[in-house]
Amino acid sequence: MEFSSFEIKNFRGIGHIKLQLDGNPRGNVFTLVGLNESGKTTVLEAINYLSFKTETLDPLELEGYSIADPHSLIPISKRSNFNEAVDVRVTVKLDPSDWQKIKSQLQKTLQIRLTRKFMELDITQRVKFKNSKHDAEISKQLWGVDFYGVDQNGTSRKLTQEEWHKAIAVIRPMLPGILYFPNFLFEFPDRIYLEDIGQEKEKHDFYCLVLQDILDALNNSLNLKTHILDRAKSSESSDKKALDGLLLEMGRNVTTTVFQAWNRIFGREMASKKIVIKCDTDEANRTYLQFQLEDLDGFYLINERSLGFRWFFVFLLLTQYRGFRKSASKNVLFLFDEPASNLHPSAQNQLLESFKKMSGNCRIIYTTHSHHLINPEWLENTFVVKNEGLNLLTDAESYTARKTNITLTRYREFAVHHPDQANYYRPILDVLDYSPSKLENIPDVVMIEGKNDYYSLQFMQNIILKSSTKVNFVPGMSSGSLDNLIRLYCAWGRQFIVLLDSDPEGKKQKARYEQLFESVVKGRIFTIDEIDSVWAGAEMESLFSTADKLAIQKEAYPTEAEYHKGHFNRAMQELLIRSKPVSISEGTKDKFTRILAFLSSKLAGFGNKKL
Repeated sequence: MEFSSFEIKNFRGIGHIKLQLDGNPRGNVFTLVGLNESGKTTVLEAINYLSFKTETLDPLELEGYSIADPHSLIPISKRSNFNEAVDVRVTVKLDPSDWQKIKSQLQKTLQIRLTRKFMELDITQRVKFKNSKHDAEISKQLWGVDFYGVDQNGTSRKLTQEEWHKAIAVIRPMLPGILYFPNFLFEFPDRIYLEDIGQEKEKHDFYCLVLQDILDALNNSLNLKTHILDRAKSSESSDKKALDGLLLEMGRNVTTTVFQAWNRIFGREMASKKIVIKCDTDEANRTYLQFQLEDLDGFYLINERSLGFRWFFVFLLLTQYRGFRKSASKNVLFLFDEPASNLHPSAQNQLLESFKKMSGNCRIIYTTHSHHLINPEWLENTFVVKNEGLNLLTDAESYTARKTNITLTRYREFAVHHPDQANYYRPILDVLDYSPSKLENIPDVVMIEGKNDYYSLQFMQNIILKSSTKVNFVPGMSSGSLDNLIRLYCAWGRQFIVLLDSDPEGKKQKARYEQLFESVVKGRIFTIDEIDSVWAGAEMESLFSTADKLAIQKEAYPTEAEYHKGHFNRAMQELLIRSKPVSISEGTKDKFTRILAFLSSKLAGFGNKKL
């Protein structure tokens, strides 16, 4: 099962929005962008408010995680006399295996064979108010599904209310989890107790599930009680040796998971460090595990290290292993509010890479107002969050909270409604109110015509050819839309070149840029046929063989036998989002190898030369 959409009504500043997660291209990472106070956090809070969840982060006591008073949900403009409902509705899609599992379990539990198939269901969390007072008797959780089947007497009928509740109890554990992290600024326990200690039991139970996730990742049918707790309490030497070996294996796995990612993100080796997991008992003979960081000068508890390390360690521990969980639905939706906002910009960029490497059973919705946390590969699954009340900046005195209205717009729709913007990224940059600092490391780039060229070049460079030397691409909205981007790079004093198709429009725009910018762009603008004259008149997608284009297209449109440019571009985007390779001919590989080598050499030729 997976969530396909969330619909939210009357939730604080939200009048009515719908967040659609399915569609084409399919993605696992969704970005909510917007200025501070735009309402991004409110969207995550609404999703987290759904109460059907089988797991919760309440034990961690995260500030901002729970909403205790339902009256705080009433829109400010309606607080005087609110007689409506706050609704949060989720649509869940089933796959064939989900349906078969439900059918099998209900036949076993209720002796009823379901006859009406359903492949999606709606769940609504409704909070009803009368005269602005919460009406607990009317507030409820609504499941939009009925069950029909044949009982053991051969009678076809609708399930009774009692049977319906039993059926829901079967389905509930199969639903994807929702884990909302308003922040990661909480303490990792020095000890994780494996048995009931009374005080802070819920918190230790939570971390015991995390320990079990690590065991599940080892893929050796391991159980926390049998293979750790029971061995720790055993007096047999063989059990002690087995326990030591398992703890060593767990420590090595966590070390690899944490420090390989750390090295990648922060660009420095931590080869001398490793995670050691120790088992011990306290003065009351209660068993616990303890995570320690072994360094050259001794052992440290996790909470004795820097804030950055603690943040990153907990982030990886709670996210990288959750997809291995066998005791519940593996599918989980992570909600991250402004993740890594306290990290360096380069670390924020690399954090996006760690999102890619999370288990395929995990999906992510995260908010940001940092341009460092926007991945251009995910723009089709990016949503712009705006508070219409904050648009009144030209007349600040007329702004009141009554005018608050949080809107959610898919990025591509947002771009369409901003035709005056010169390049593909400009709408996002405008929303984020972005302006680079003098010290900011802005990479040398190759400006290209549009997003489809961007997806093709990135796919070939990163997924197929796995090039060690990376070229940074920036797409415009068309071959003639790069004027402002060129001006920006000239103003910033950063290196760039431009690659255009060699069709008539590409040739025309090259001549226009050279006339407009004169010597500034000399030797910086190229058309594809300047790499190989055989490609005269070519567009980027024409460099793929017919067979390659069909193979790529079939990944998203398996029933289509004929090539369609739109389908090809959409399929290419989806493959890039999912980092999924396909078989590409050597001829096509050779073409893009030559393109990337040409672009790298041209950029390198400028060196540190000033514009």
